[in-house]
Amino acid sequence: MTATQESPLSKRIWNIFKYILAIVLVWFVYSKTSINDIIDLFRRVSFLWLAVSLVFFFLMTMMKAMQYYMLSGRQAPYPRVLSIVVVQNVITNFIATGAGIASYLTMFTVDEGVRLRRAAATFIIAKVGDLVIVWSLLLVSGLLLWNRIPVLRFATLAALILIPLAIGAFIALIVLRQKFVGGMQAFAGRLRLERFSFTRRSLEILQFLADQKSDMVFRLLQAAVICSLIYMTLTMAWTYASLRAFSMIIPASVLIFVNSWIQLISWLPIQVFGGLGVMETSQVYLYGLFGIPAAQMATVSVGLRVILYLFNLISLLYLPSQTFFRRKDFSTPSSNERSE
Repeated sequence: MTATQESPLSKRIWNIFKYILAIVLVWFVYSKTSINDIIDLFRRVSFLWLAVSLVFFFLMTMMKAMQYYMLSGRQAPYPRVLSIVVVQNVITNFIATGAGIASYLTMFTVDEGVRLRRAAATFIIAKVGDLVIVWSLLLVSGLLLWNRIPVLRFATLAALILIPLAIGAFIALIVLRQKFVGGMQAFAGRLRLERFSFTRRSLEILQFLADQKSDMVFRLLQAAVICSLIYMTLTMAWTYASLRAFSMIIPASVLIFVNSWIQLISWLPIQVFGGLGVMETSQVYLYGLFGIPAAQMATVSVGLRVILYLFNLISLLYLPSQTFFRRKDFSTPSSNERSE
């Protein structure tokens, strides 16, 4: 059986596993709460804090779009990049993370004419910036809460070691350039990984990054880190406001520590429907380490899931308005056309 024949089967098996995992974890979370508790939660919701949460959600979306806009060299207008991010978020949260990334790459390359390797490189640099900030937040909050996380000390140390290694590999790519790419190609060849299309595309993206000037890539990385810092700050503010909407007040150090782990977990390739089940179980477990009852957190996690889906649906209202103004711009004749 050839690799091309094996790949679809293994992909289907992996997708089935992810859906089964999501179902099991959703059942686990819902077993900790009840319909009456969920109904009572929404009866007591604070609409003021819910509105604040919505504002922070929009600011997060706009900031992520600004990051892509800057890192892509402003090759597409910002309103269009914002549309791409809105669609990516919706697909990620309602279908799967991989589908969201695919939509981002497709819309950037097909709709906006940005080269695929450039769009993929922009995404990678943005993720490296996110890694730098998440590592920093995990380090600071982990030190502050070290005595309260005995069961997570090993995992936290492992994350604090592995993340710099990943960032170091990216820096090595930029500094060593062709030597690094050649080494990765040789490594893939020894393991016979080059037969997979994913490996070939990854090597092409690495080659594209290696071909860029080092100083330019480092400037982009600096911009990515700054944007990621603002984005993560907005994320923490959105989480705080969302929890306040459900009458929960979490200490800042705990909020930062838990959400740093949530960010890392969200990047694992086991997500369907925006991490449905995985995120809720992670919240119940992580907040439980700091004395929050599982039943209370399970109920609130359901509320957080509902408003996340609701906010994503509301964000779709931007698409027809943006399309309307875009068509209006195209239909308006230029000054030269009017003079003729």
